[in-house]
Amino acid sequence: MPFPASHPALDRALSERGYAEPTPVQSAVLEASLNEDGSGRDLLVSAQTGSGKTVAFGL
Repeated sequence: MPFPASHPALDRALSERGYAEPTPVQSAVLEASLNEDGSGRDLLVSAQTGSGKTVAFGL
């Protein structure tokens, strides 16, 4: 599954840095944000270094 369409600048930045598809942790964070019911809940994510957490939170 590729990254969902976003702002053109973000799409370009991801592409320029070699991000073609989200890592498992990024997919989970994206799915949680897409299913958000507007309640403003926080996410608590625990994963290994290099799993893509920082990019996930940026998205």
